[in-house]
Amino acid sequence: MDIMNRFKYVLVLLCGLYASCTKYDTPESIAGGIEDTAASKKSVKRYVLWLNIDGAVGSVVKQEVEKGTLPAMQKMLGHSKYVWTGVADDHALLTEGRESYDEEDPLTWATMLTGINSRMHRIKDYSYTPDFMIGDAAVTYAKTLVQYVSDKEPNLLMSCISPWPNLNRYVGAMQSVITTSSDEETLEVLQRQLEKGDNQLTLAAFKGVLEAGKSGGFVAENASYLNALKLVDTGLGRLLATIEAREDAYYEDWLVCVTSNHGGTPDGRYGGNTDPERDIFGIFYYPHYTSYEMKGEVFYAARFSASEWATAEDTTALYGIGNKKQLSIEMNMRNTPTEQQTYNGPNWTYLVGKGQWGMFRQRDVVKLRVTGNGTLEEGITACNDDRWHSLYLGMGPNSGAGRMFLVSYDGRRQKYEETSAMGVEDDSTAVVIGRGNWAWDDGYDGNTSSTLSPYYVASLRLWDTQLEDVEVDELASLLDVPADFSARTHLIGEWRFSPEELENDSVIPNRVEGMPDFVFKTPPVFVRMANTLPKKLASGDLAMENILIAPQVIYWLCGADAVGDELDGHCFLSSYMMEEQWRDQ
Repeated sequence: MDIMNRFKYVLVLLCGLYASCTKYDTPESIAGGIEDTAASKKSVKRYVLWLNIDGAVGSVVKQEVEKGTLPAMQKMLGHSKYVWTGVADDHALLTEGRESYDEEDPLTWATMLTGINSRMHRIKDYSYTPDFMIGDAAVTYAKTLVQYVSDKEPNLLMSCISPWPNLNRYVGAMQSVITTSSDEETLEVLQRQLEKGDNQLTLAAFKGVLEAGKSGGFVAENASYLNALKLVDTGLGRLLATIEAREDAYYEDWLVCVTSNHGGTPDGRYGGNTDPERDIFGIFYYPHYTSYEMKGEVFYAARFSASEWATAEDTTALYGIGNKKQLSIEMNMRNTPTEQQTYNGPNWTYLVGKGQWGMFRQRDVVKLRVTGNGTLEEGITACNDDRWHSLYLGMGPNSGAGRMFLVSYDGRRQKYEETSAMGVEDDSTAVVIGRGNWAWDDGYDGNTSSTLSPYYVASLRLWDTQLEDVEVDELASLLDVPADFSARTHLIGEWRFSPEELENDSVIPNRVEGMPDFVFKTPPVFVRMANTLPKKLASGDLAMENILIAPQVIYWLCGADAVGDELDGHCFLSSYMMEEQWRDQ
Protein backbone atom coordinates (compact mmCIF):
# COMPACT_ATOMS: atom_id res chain seq x y z
CA MET A 1 0.00 0.00 0.00
CA ASP A 2 1.55 3.38 -1.05
CA ILE A 3 1.68 6.39 1.26
CA MET A 4 -1.39 8.09 -0.26
CA ASN A 5 -3.57 4.98 0.10
CA ARG A 6 -2.38 4.52 3.69
CA PHE A 7 -3.32 8.12 4.47
CA LYS A 8 -6.83 7.61 2.99
CA TYR A 9 -7.29 4.40 5.01
CA VAL A 10 -6.37 6.09 8.31
CA LEU A 11 -8.60 9.07 7.51
CA VAL A 12 -11.62 6.81 6.83
CA LEU A 13 -10.94 4.85 10.03
CA LEU A 14 -10.78 8.00 12.16
CA CYS A 15 -13.99 9.36 10.67
CA GLY A 16 -15.74 6.06 11.38
CA LEU A 17 -14.60 6.07 14.97
CA TYR A 18 -15.73 9.70 15.41
CA ALA A 19 -19.18 8.93 14.01
CA SER A 20 -19.67 5.84 16.17
CA CYS A 21 -18.68 7.71 19.34
CA THR A 22 -21.12 10.50 18.54
CA LYS A 23 -24.02 8.05 18.20
CA TYR A 24 -23.13 6.28 21.45
CA ASP A 25 -22.84 9.38 23.61
CA THR A 26 -25.88 11.27 22.35
CA PRO A 27 -29.08 9.74 20.92
CA GLU A 28 -29.78 10.89 17.37
CA SER A 29 -33.05 12.55 18.41
CA ILE A 30 -31.10 14.75 20.82
CA ALA A 31 -27.91 15.20 18.82
CA GLY A 32 -29.99 16.54 15.91
CA GLY A 33 -27.10 17.44 13.67
CA ILE A 34 -24.79 18.66 16.43
CA GLU A 35 -21.27 18.44 15.11
CA ASP A 36 -19.31 19.03 18.31
CA THR A 37 -20.18 16.01 20.51
CA ALA A 38 -18.10 17.17 23.47
CA ALA A 39 -19.93 20.49 23.57
CA SER A 40 -23.35 18.74 23.55
CA LYS A 41 -22.75 16.64 26.65
CA LYS A 42 -24.62 17.63 29.82
CA SER A 43 -24.44 16.40 33.36
CA VAL A 44 -27.34 14.30 34.62
CA LYS A 45 -29.55 15.90 37.29
CA ARG A 46 -31.80 14.07 39.72
CA TYR A 47 -35.35 15.03 40.59
CA VAL A 48 -38.05 13.80 42.96
CA LEU A 49 -41.78 14.30 42.48
CA TRP A 50 -43.58 13.11 45.61
CA LEU A 51 -47.37 13.00 45.49
CA ASN A 52 -49.22 12.12 48.67
CA ILE A 53 -52.92 11.25 48.52
CA ASP A 54 -54.25 11.98 52.00
CA GLY A 55 -56.62 9.24 53.14
CA ALA A 56 -55.97 6.82 50.26
CA VAL A 57 -56.55 3.33 51.66
CA GLY A 58 -53.86 0.99 50.32
CA SER A 59 -56.15 -2.00 49.78
CA VAL A 60 -58.68 0.16 47.90
CA VAL A 61 -56.01 1.67 45.64
CA LYS A 62 -54.62 -1.81 44.93
CA GLN A 63 -58.07 -3.10 44.03
CA GLU A 64 -58.79 -0.20 41.67
CA VAL A 65 -55.33 -0.35 40.04
CA GLU A 66 -55.81 -4.06 39.33
CA LYS A 67 -59.28 -3.36 37.88
CA GLY A 68 -57.80 -0.72 35.55
CA THR A 69 -59.76 2.11 37.15
CA LEU A 70 -56.53 4.02 37.87
CA PRO A 71 -54.60 3.57 34.59
CA ALA A 72 -51.71 5.97 35.32
CA MET A 73 -50.73 4.15 38.50
CA GLN A 74 -51.29 0.82 36.79
CA LYS A 75 -48.86 1.80 34.03
CA MET A 76 -46.28 3.01 36.58
CA LEU A 77 -46.06 -0.44 38.16
CA GLY A 78 -44.16 -1.72 35.14
CA HIS A 79 -41.18 0.40 36.22
CA SER A 80 -41.66 0.66 39.97
CA LYS A 81 -40.70 -0.81 43.31
CA TYR A 82 -44.08 -0.86 44.98
CA VAL A 83 -45.86 -2.25 48.02
CA TRP A 84 -49.56 -2.61 48.82
CA THR A 85 -49.21 -3.97 52.36
CA GLY A 86 -48.63 -1.16 54.80
CA VAL A 87 -49.17 0.28 58.26
CA ALA A 88 -49.22 3.99 59.08
CA ASP A 89 -47.49 5.26 62.22
CA ASP A 90 -48.86 3.92 65.50
CA HIS A 91 -50.90 6.69 67.12
CA ALA A 92 -51.23 4.51 70.23
CA LEU A 93 -47.84 5.74 71.37
CA LEU A 94 -49.12 9.32 71.63
CA THR A 95 -52.70 9.16 72.80
CA GLU A 96 -52.79 11.55 75.75
CA GLY A 97 -53.38 15.16 74.76
CA ARG A 98 -53.58 14.44 71.03
CA GLU A 99 -56.02 16.68 69.20
CA SER A 100 -58.71 15.14 67.04
CA TYR A 101 -58.01 15.78 63.38
CA ASP A 102 -60.47 17.24 60.91
CA GLU A 103 -57.88 18.02 58.22
CA GLU A 104 -54.36 16.72 57.66
CA ASP A 105 -52.87 14.26 60.10
CA PRO A 106 -49.78 16.10 61.43
CA LEU A 107 -48.46 13.01 63.21
CA THR A 108 -48.14 10.92 60.05
CA TRP A 109 -46.96 13.89 57.96
CA ALA A 110 -44.19 14.56 60.49
CA THR A 111 -43.21 10.89 60.41
CA MET A 112 -43.02 10.92 56.60
CA LEU A 113 -40.95 14.10 56.51
CA THR A 114 -38.53 13.16 59.30
CA GLY A 115 -38.15 9.43 58.65
CA ILE A 116 -38.50 8.69 62.37
CA ASN A 117 -41.48 7.43 64.34
CA SER A 118 -43.90 9.62 66.28
CA ARG A 119 -42.59 8.81 69.74
CA MET A 120 -39.19 10.05 68.61
CA HIS A 121 -40.24 13.25 66.82
CA ARG A 122 -43.10 13.90 69.33
CA ILE A 123 -45.18 15.95 66.92
CA LYS A 124 -48.88 15.28 67.36
CA ASP A 125 -50.90 18.42 66.62
CA TYR A 126 -51.27 21.18 64.05
CA SER A 127 -48.44 23.23 65.52
CA TYR A 128 -45.92 20.73 64.10
CA THR A 129 -43.76 21.29 67.18
CA PRO A 130 -42.59 18.56 69.57
CA ASP A 131 -44.78 17.85 72.58
CA PHE A 132 -43.07 19.50 75.55
CA MET A 133 -43.99 18.00 78.89
CA ILE A 134 -43.37 19.58 82.30
CA GLY A 135 -40.18 18.20 83.80
CA ASP A 136 -38.81 16.98 80.48
CA ALA A 137 -35.26 17.53 79.48
CA ALA A 138 -34.76 19.68 76.38
CA VAL A 139 -36.72 18.19 73.49
CA THR A 140 -34.91 17.83 70.19
CA TYR A 141 -36.52 19.09 67.01
CA ALA A 142 -36.20 16.31 64.47
CA LYS A 143 -34.69 17.26 61.14
CA THR A 144 -36.91 16.96 58.09
CA LEU A 145 -35.81 15.63 54.73
CA VAL A 146 -35.85 19.29 53.57
CA GLN A 147 -33.07 20.03 56.05
CA TYR A 148 -31.14 16.87 55.20
CA VAL A 149 -31.21 17.73 51.51
CA SER A 150 -30.39 21.42 52.10
CA ASP A 151 -27.42 20.53 54.29
CA LYS A 152 -26.00 18.23 51.62
CA GLU A 153 -27.00 20.22 48.51
CA PRO A 154 -27.47 23.90 49.50
CA ASN A 155 -28.26 25.05 45.94
CA LEU A 156 -30.91 22.43 45.26
CA LEU A 157 -34.37 23.98 44.68
CA MET A 158 -37.47 22.59 46.40
CA SER A 159 -41.19 23.21 46.20
CA CYS A 160 -44.31 22.25 48.19
CA ILE A 161 -47.83 22.55 46.80
CA SER A 162 -50.39 21.68 49.45
CA PRO A 163 -53.87 22.59 50.70
CA TRP A 164 -52.59 22.42 54.29
CA PRO A 165 -51.32 25.78 55.68
CA ASN A 166 -49.87 24.13 58.79
CA LEU A 167 -47.92 21.60 56.75
CA ASN A 168 -46.69 24.37 54.46
CA ARG A 169 -45.29 26.27 57.42
CA TYR A 170 -43.53 23.09 58.56
CA VAL A 171 -41.67 22.84 55.23
CA GLY A 172 -41.20 26.59 54.98
CA ALA A 173 -37.48 26.22 54.30
CA MET A 174 -38.38 25.25 50.73
CA GLN A 175 -37.85 27.98 48.14
CA SER A 176 -41.44 27.72 46.90
CA VAL A 177 -44.45 26.97 49.11
CA ILE A 178 -47.94 27.36 47.68
CA THR A 179 -51.24 26.77 49.46
CA THR A 180 -54.01 25.61 47.13
CA SER A 181 -57.76 25.31 47.58
CA SER A 182 -58.47 22.12 45.61
CA ASP A 183 -56.85 19.13 43.93
CA GLU A 184 -57.57 20.69 40.54
CA GLU A 185 -55.57 23.78 41.51
CA THR A 186 -52.77 21.65 42.93
CA LEU A 187 -52.50 19.81 39.61
CA GLU A 188 -52.51 23.05 37.59
CA VAL A 189 -49.72 24.59 39.69
CA LEU A 190 -47.74 21.34 39.54
CA GLN A 191 -47.96 21.14 35.78
CA ARG A 192 -46.80 24.75 35.33
CA GLN A 193 -43.83 24.14 37.62
CA LEU A 194 -42.87 20.94 35.85
CA GLU A 195 -43.08 22.53 32.42
CA LYS A 196 -40.67 25.38 33.09
CA GLY A 197 -39.29 25.09 36.61
CA ASP A 198 -36.17 23.42 37.96
CA ASN A 199 -37.23 22.30 41.43
CA GLN A 200 -35.37 19.07 42.12
CA LEU A 201 -37.70 18.15 44.97
CA THR A 202 -41.41 18.76 44.56
CA LEU A 203 -43.90 17.67 47.21
CA ALA A 204 -47.63 17.83 46.52
CA ALA A 205 -50.53 16.87 48.79
CA PHE A 206 -54.06 16.05 47.61
CA LYS A 207 -57.05 16.42 49.93
CA GLY A 208 -60.05 15.42 47.79
CA VAL A 209 -59.84 11.74 48.70
CA LEU A 210 -59.71 12.58 52.41
CA GLU A 211 -62.70 14.92 52.19
CA ALA A 212 -64.76 12.37 50.26
CA GLY A 213 -63.81 9.61 52.71
CA LYS A 214 -64.87 11.67 55.71
CA SER A 215 -68.31 12.34 54.26
CA GLY A 216 -69.12 8.98 52.70
CA GLY A 217 -66.58 6.42 53.87
CA PHE A 218 -63.07 5.44 52.77
CA VAL A 219 -64.36 2.74 50.41
CA ALA A 220 -64.65 2.24 46.65
CA GLU A 221 -68.43 2.00 46.99
CA ASN A 222 -68.40 5.70 47.88
CA ALA A 223 -68.60 7.24 44.39
CA SER A 224 -67.12 10.55 45.56
CA TYR A 225 -64.17 8.76 47.11
CA LEU A 226 -63.48 6.79 43.93
CA ASN A 227 -63.90 9.86 41.72
CA ALA A 228 -61.38 11.77 43.86
CA LEU A 229 -58.88 8.94 43.36
CA LYS A 230 -59.55 9.00 39.60
CA LEU A 231 -58.95 12.76 39.49
CA VAL A 232 -55.51 12.39 41.05
CA ASP A 233 -54.68 9.45 38.78
CA THR A 234 -55.66 11.39 35.64
CA GLY A 235 -53.56 14.31 36.80
CA LEU A 236 -50.66 11.96 37.52
CA GLY A 237 -50.78 10.79 33.91
CA ARG A 238 -50.54 14.40 32.70
CA LEU A 239 -47.64 15.11 35.04
CA LEU A 240 -45.66 12.09 33.83
CA ALA A 241 -46.20 13.20 30.23
CA THR A 242 -45.02 16.69 31.17
CA ILE A 243 -41.83 15.28 32.66
CA GLU A 244 -41.17 13.19 29.55
CA ALA A 245 -41.61 16.28 27.36
CA ARG A 246 -39.12 18.45 29.24
CA GLU A 247 -36.37 19.90 27.06
CA ASP A 248 -33.54 18.05 28.82
CA ALA A 249 -35.52 14.91 29.68
CA TYR A 250 -32.71 12.59 28.58
CA TYR A 251 -30.37 14.17 31.13
CA GLU A 252 -32.87 14.07 34.00
CA ASP A 253 -33.47 11.14 36.34
CA TRP A 254 -36.91 11.46 37.94
CA LEU A 255 -38.07 9.41 40.92
CA VAL A 256 -41.84 9.68 41.27
CA CYS A 257 -43.26 8.61 44.65
CA VAL A 258 -46.99 8.09 45.13
CA THR A 259 -48.00 7.48 48.75
CA SER A 260 -50.73 7.83 51.33
CA ASN A 261 -50.13 8.99 54.88
CA HIS A 262 -53.09 7.10 56.39
CA GLY A 263 -56.28 5.31 55.46
CA GLY A 264 -59.77 5.47 56.93
CA THR A 265 -62.81 3.44 57.93
CA PRO A 266 -65.99 2.66 55.97
CA ASP A 267 -67.90 5.02 58.26
CA GLY A 268 -65.57 7.96 57.63
CA ARG A 269 -63.15 7.93 60.57
CA TYR A 270 -59.37 8.37 60.41
CA GLY A 271 -56.43 9.23 62.67
CA GLY A 272 -56.85 6.21 64.94
CA ASN A 273 -55.26 2.80 65.34
CA THR A 274 -57.64 0.44 63.56
CA ASP A 275 -56.35 -1.56 60.60
CA PRO A 276 -58.35 0.41 57.96
CA GLU A 277 -57.09 3.71 59.39
CA ARG A 278 -53.47 2.54 59.12
CA ASP A 279 -53.82 0.92 55.65
CA ILE A 280 -51.32 2.66 53.31
CA PHE A 281 -49.32 1.92 50.13
CA GLY A 282 -46.25 3.17 48.27
CA ILE A 283 -45.16 3.35 44.62
CA PHE A 284 -41.58 4.38 43.75
CA TYR A 285 -41.36 4.88 39.99
CA TYR A 286 -38.30 5.38 37.82
CA PRO A 287 -38.64 4.77 34.04
CA HIS A 288 -35.61 2.45 34.01
CA TYR A 289 -36.55 0.29 36.99
CA THR A 290 -37.64 -3.28 36.51
CA SER A 291 -40.95 -3.99 38.19
CA TYR A 292 -40.85 -5.43 41.70
CA GLU A 293 -43.70 -5.81 44.17
CA MET A 294 -42.35 -5.84 47.71
CA LYS A 295 -44.11 -8.67 49.53
CA GLY A 296 -44.10 -7.01 52.90
CA GLU A 297 -45.53 -8.68 55.99
CA VAL A 298 -47.29 -7.33 59.04
CA PHE A 299 -48.00 -9.08 62.30
CA TYR A 300 -49.46 -8.37 65.72
CA ALA A 301 -47.47 -7.94 68.90
CA ALA A 302 -48.34 -7.12 72.50
CA ARG A 303 -47.23 -3.92 74.19
CA PHE A 304 -45.55 -4.10 77.59
CA SER A 305 -44.46 -1.30 79.89
CA ALA A 306 -44.25 -0.27 83.55
CA SER A 307 -48.05 -0.56 83.76
CA GLU A 308 -48.68 -3.32 81.20
CA TRP A 309 -47.57 -6.82 82.15
CA ALA A 310 -48.32 -10.54 82.05
CA THR A 311 -47.21 -13.65 83.98
CA ALA A 312 -46.92 -17.39 83.42
CA GLU A 313 -47.14 -19.28 86.72
CA ASP A 314 -44.43 -21.94 87.15
CA THR A 315 -45.13 -23.57 90.50
CA THR A 316 -43.38 -26.82 89.50
CA ALA A 317 -40.21 -25.03 88.33
CA LEU A 318 -40.46 -26.19 84.72
CA TYR A 319 -38.40 -23.18 83.68
CA GLY A 320 -35.74 -23.17 86.36
CA ILE A 321 -32.03 -23.35 85.54
CA GLY A 322 -30.00 -25.68 87.73
CA ASN A 323 -27.08 -28.07 87.90
CA LYS A 324 -28.92 -30.74 85.92
CA LYS A 325 -30.87 -28.48 83.56
CA GLN A 326 -30.27 -26.74 80.29
CA LEU A 327 -32.39 -23.80 79.19
CA SER A 328 -32.64 -21.50 76.19
CA ILE A 329 -34.64 -18.25 76.20
CA GLU A 330 -35.56 -16.76 72.85
CA MET A 331 -37.61 -13.61 72.25
CA ASN A 332 -38.56 -11.42 69.29
CA MET A 333 -38.99 -7.83 70.48
CA ARG A 334 -39.05 -4.22 69.32
CA ASN A 335 -37.94 -1.32 71.47
CA THR A 336 -39.44 2.18 71.52
CA PRO A 337 -37.67 5.43 72.42
CA THR A 338 -37.99 7.02 75.82
CA GLU A 339 -39.58 10.41 76.50
CA GLN A 340 -36.04 11.78 76.19
CA GLN A 341 -36.05 10.74 72.49
CA THR A 342 -33.48 8.02 72.82
CA TYR A 343 -33.61 4.25 72.47
CA ASN A 344 -31.27 3.90 75.44
CA GLY A 345 -33.14 2.79 78.53
CA PRO A 346 -32.59 3.70 82.20
CA ASN A 347 -30.58 1.58 84.62
CA TRP A 348 -31.72 -2.02 85.15
CA THR A 349 -35.27 -2.26 83.90
CA TYR A 350 -36.83 -5.62 83.32
CA LEU A 351 -37.86 -7.17 79.98
CA VAL A 352 -38.61 -10.84 80.69
CA GLY A 353 -37.61 -13.51 83.18
CA LYS A 354 -38.29 -15.05 86.57
CA GLY A 355 -36.71 -15.10 90.03
CA GLN A 356 -33.25 -16.39 89.08
CA TRP A 357 -32.90 -15.47 85.42
CA GLY A 358 -33.94 -12.62 83.15
CA MET A 359 -33.28 -10.21 80.33
CA PHE A 360 -32.85 -6.60 81.40
CA ARG A 361 -32.36 -3.22 79.80
CA GLN A 362 -29.43 -1.13 81.05
CA ARG A 363 -29.20 2.03 78.95
CA ASP A 364 -28.02 0.91 75.48
CA VAL A 365 -27.26 -2.67 76.55
CA VAL A 366 -29.51 -5.71 76.92
CA LYS A 367 -28.17 -7.77 79.83
CA LEU A 368 -28.80 -11.44 80.36
CA ARG A 369 -28.50 -12.50 83.98
CA VAL A 370 -28.56 -15.83 85.81
CA THR A 371 -28.19 -15.89 89.60
CA GLY A 372 -27.92 -18.60 92.25
CA ASN A 373 -24.90 -20.89 92.68
CA GLY A 374 -22.78 -18.25 91.00
CA THR A 375 -23.76 -15.33 88.82
CA LEU A 376 -23.75 -14.88 85.06
CA GLU A 377 -24.20 -11.34 83.79
CA GLU A 378 -23.50 -10.67 80.13
CA GLY A 379 -24.55 -7.65 78.08
CA ILE A 380 -24.67 -6.86 74.39
CA THR A 381 -25.53 -3.60 72.65
CA ALA A 382 -28.97 -4.34 71.23
CA CYS A 383 -32.42 -3.05 70.29
CA ASN A 384 -31.31 0.56 69.86
CA ASP A 385 -33.55 1.37 66.92
CA ASP A 386 -37.15 1.14 65.77
CA ARG A 387 -36.87 -2.36 64.27
CA TRP A 388 -37.61 -5.90 65.33
CA HIS A 389 -34.80 -8.02 66.76
CA SER A 390 -34.27 -11.52 68.11
CA LEU A 391 -32.57 -12.09 71.50
CA TYR A 392 -31.26 -15.51 72.58
CA LEU A 393 -29.59 -16.85 75.75
CA GLY A 394 -28.67 -20.53 75.95
CA MET A 395 -27.25 -22.38 78.96
CA GLY A 396 -25.56 -25.67 78.08
CA PRO A 397 -24.94 -28.84 80.15
CA ASN A 398 -22.80 -28.87 83.28
CA SER A 399 -19.36 -30.30 82.54
CA GLY A 400 -18.33 -30.43 86.19
CA ALA A 401 -16.13 -27.34 86.17
CA GLY A 402 -18.77 -25.14 84.56
CA ARG A 403 -21.08 -24.82 81.60
CA MET A 404 -21.03 -23.03 78.25
CA PHE A 405 -23.45 -20.20 77.61
CA LEU A 406 -24.37 -18.76 74.23
CA VAL A 407 -25.63 -15.23 73.58
CA SER A 408 -26.97 -14.45 70.10
CA TYR A 409 -28.52 -11.36 68.53
CA ASP A 410 -30.54 -11.55 65.32
CA GLY A 411 -29.33 -15.12 64.85
CA ARG A 412 -25.64 -14.25 65.11
CA ARG A 413 -23.42 -15.47 67.92
CA GLN A 414 -22.16 -12.64 70.13
CA LYS A 415 -20.63 -14.62 73.00
CA TYR A 416 -19.86 -18.27 73.65
CA GLU A 417 -18.00 -18.68 76.92
CA GLU A 418 -17.81 -20.79 80.04
CA THR A 419 -19.46 -19.81 83.32
CA SER A 420 -19.45 -21.34 86.77
CA ALA A 421 -23.03 -20.13 87.37
CA MET A 422 -25.44 -23.04 87.79
CA GLY A 423 -28.68 -21.17 88.47
CA VAL A 424 -31.49 -22.49 90.66
CA GLU A 425 -33.24 -25.66 89.55
CA ASP A 426 -36.26 -25.36 91.88
CA ASP A 427 -36.99 -21.70 91.02
CA SER A 428 -40.81 -21.80 91.11
CA THR A 429 -41.43 -18.07 90.64
CA ALA A 430 -43.59 -16.90 87.73
CA VAL A 431 -42.18 -15.93 84.35
CA VAL A 432 -43.00 -12.24 83.89
CA ILE A 433 -43.00 -9.81 80.96
CA GLY A 434 -43.18 -6.08 81.68
CA ARG A 435 -44.05 -4.13 84.84
CA GLY A 436 -40.84 -2.49 86.03
CA ASN A 437 -37.74 -3.02 88.15
CA TRP A 438 -36.49 -6.24 89.70
CA ALA A 439 -34.99 -7.06 93.09
CA TRP A 440 -32.46 -9.86 92.66
CA ASP A 441 -33.24 -11.81 95.80
CA ASP A 442 -37.00 -11.43 96.09
CA GLY A 443 -38.25 -11.00 92.54
CA TYR A 444 -40.35 -7.95 91.74
CA ASP A 445 -39.88 -5.06 94.11
CA GLY A 446 -43.28 -3.60 93.28
CA ASN A 447 -41.74 -0.67 91.45
CA THR A 448 -43.85 0.31 88.45
CA SER A 449 -41.63 3.21 87.53
CA SER A 450 -42.57 4.98 84.31
CA THR A 451 -38.89 4.88 83.32
CA LEU A 452 -39.63 1.58 81.60
CA SER A 453 -40.50 2.63 78.04
CA PRO A 454 -43.10 0.63 76.16
CA TYR A 455 -41.74 -2.26 74.13
CA TYR A 456 -43.37 -4.93 72.01
CA VAL A 457 -43.06 -8.70 72.13
CA ALA A 458 -44.22 -10.85 69.24
CA SER A 459 -43.08 -14.27 70.45
CA LEU A 460 -41.33 -15.91 73.39
CA ARG A 461 -39.95 -19.47 73.32
CA LEU A 462 -38.21 -21.64 75.93
CA TRP A 463 -36.23 -24.82 75.25
CA ASP A 464 -34.75 -27.47 77.55
CA THR A 465 -31.51 -27.56 75.56
CA GLN A 466 -28.87 -25.21 74.24
CA LEU A 467 -29.63 -24.73 70.54
CA GLU A 468 -27.03 -24.96 67.80
CA ASP A 469 -25.96 -21.78 65.99
CA VAL A 470 -27.69 -22.85 62.79
CA GLU A 471 -30.92 -23.41 64.71
CA VAL A 472 -30.71 -20.04 66.44
CA ASP A 473 -30.14 -18.37 63.08
CA GLU A 474 -33.17 -20.08 61.53
CA LEU A 475 -35.47 -19.19 64.42
CA ALA A 476 -34.39 -15.54 64.50
CA SER A 477 -36.58 -14.71 61.51
CA LEU A 478 -39.57 -16.86 62.51
CA LEU A 479 -42.56 -16.04 64.69
CA ASP A 480 -43.73 -19.66 64.67
CA VAL A 481 -41.64 -22.81 65.12
CA PRO A 482 -42.02 -25.06 62.04
CA ALA A 483 -43.56 -28.48 62.62
CA ASP A 484 -40.43 -30.17 61.24
CA PHE A 485 -37.92 -28.02 63.13
CA SER A 486 -34.93 -30.15 64.14
CA ALA A 487 -35.10 -29.43 67.89
CA ARG A 488 -38.87 -29.18 68.22
CA THR A 489 -39.05 -31.99 70.81
CA HIS A 490 -37.02 -29.75 73.14
CA LEU A 491 -39.59 -26.93 73.00
CA ILE A 492 -41.10 -26.46 76.48
CA GLY A 493 -42.78 -23.08 76.03
CA GLU A 494 -44.09 -21.18 73.03
CA TRP A 495 -46.27 -18.08 73.22
CA ARG A 496 -47.38 -15.95 70.27
CA PHE A 497 -48.62 -12.56 71.48
CA SER A 498 -51.44 -11.83 69.06
CA PRO A 499 -55.19 -11.10 69.41
CA GLU A 500 -55.84 -14.24 67.36
CA GLU A 501 -54.33 -16.27 70.19
CA LEU A 502 -56.08 -14.45 73.04
CA GLU A 503 -58.56 -16.44 75.15
CA ASN A 504 -60.97 -15.15 77.79
CA ASP A 505 -59.76 -11.58 77.19
CA SER A 506 -56.50 -12.15 79.08
CA VAL A 507 -54.88 -15.53 78.31
CA ILE A 508 -52.19 -16.27 75.71
CA PRO A 509 -52.13 -20.08 75.63
CA ASN A 510 -48.89 -22.03 75.63
CA ARG A 511 -48.63 -23.81 72.29
CA VAL A 512 -46.82 -26.65 74.06
CA GLU A 513 -49.55 -28.81 75.55
CA GLY A 514 -49.65 -29.00 79.34
CA MET A 515 -47.29 -26.08 79.87
CA PRO A 516 -48.18 -22.76 81.61
CA ASP A 517 -50.14 -20.05 79.80
CA PHE A 518 -49.40 -16.34 79.99
CA VAL A 519 -52.09 -14.27 81.71
CA PHE A 520 -52.27 -10.50 81.31
CA LYS A 521 -52.58 -8.68 84.62
CA THR A 522 -53.66 -5.52 82.78
CA PRO A 523 -55.89 -5.17 79.68
CA PRO A 524 -53.75 -6.36 76.75
CA VAL A 525 -52.84 -3.94 73.96
CA PHE A 526 -52.04 -5.46 70.56
CA VAL A 527 -50.62 -3.45 67.68
CA ARG A 528 -50.24 -4.45 64.04
CA MET A 529 -46.67 -3.81 62.94
CA ALA A 530 -44.38 -4.23 59.95
CA ASN A 531 -42.00 -7.16 59.90
CA THR A 532 -38.55 -5.56 60.07
CA LEU A 533 -36.57 -8.55 61.31
CA PRO A 534 -33.10 -8.44 59.70
CA LYS A 535 -33.66 -11.24 57.21
CA LYS A 536 -36.89 -9.60 56.07
CA LEU A 537 -35.12 -6.29 55.50
CA ALA A 538 -32.34 -8.04 53.60
CA SER A 539 -34.86 -9.75 51.32
CA GLY A 540 -36.18 -6.42 50.03
CA ASP A 541 -39.74 -7.46 50.85
CA LEU A 542 -40.86 -4.60 53.06
CA ALA A 543 -44.23 -3.43 54.28
CA MET A 544 -45.00 0.24 53.64
CA GLU A 545 -44.47 2.57 56.59
CA ASN A 546 -44.50 6.36 56.88
CA ILE A 547 -40.82 6.25 57.90
CA LEU A 548 -39.79 4.75 54.54
CA ILE A 549 -40.28 7.81 52.33
CA ALA A 550 -37.62 10.19 53.66
CA PRO A 551 -34.70 7.73 53.23
CA GLN A 552 -35.59 7.12 49.57
CA VAL A 553 -35.86 10.85 48.78
CA ILE A 554 -32.60 11.68 50.56
CA TYR A 555 -30.85 8.80 48.82
CA TRP A 556 -32.09 9.83 45.39
CA LEU A 557 -31.05 13.46 45.69
CA CYS A 558 -27.94 13.19 47.88
CA GLY A 559 -26.62 9.62 47.65
CA ALA A 560 -26.59 6.60 49.94
CA ASP A 561 -24.02 8.12 52.31
CA ALA A 562 -26.46 10.90 53.21
CA VAL A 563 -28.96 8.42 54.72
CA GLY A 564 -27.83 8.30 58.34
CA ASP A 565 -28.47 5.84 61.16
CA GLU A 566 -30.58 8.44 62.97
CA LEU A 567 -33.44 7.63 60.58
CA ASP A 568 -35.81 4.85 61.59
CA GLY A 569 -36.65 4.19 57.95
CA HIS A 570 -34.68 1.75 55.81
CA CYS A 571 -33.23 2.84 52.44
CA PHE A 572 -34.24 0.06 50.04
CA LEU A 573 -33.77 1.85 46.69
CA SER A 574 -29.98 1.74 47.04
CA SER A 575 -30.21 -2.01 46.44
CA TYR A 576 -31.24 -1.26 42.86
CA MET A 577 -28.40 1.12 42.09
CA MET A 578 -27.30 -0.88 39.02
CA GLU A 579 -30.65 -0.24 37.34
CA GLU A 580 -29.92 3.50 37.53
CA GLN A 581 -26.82 3.06 35.35
CA TRP A 582 -28.73 2.49 32.12
CA ARG A 583 -26.73 5.13 30.24
CA ASP A 584 -23.62 3.03 30.78
CA GLN A 585 -25.18 -0.17 29.47
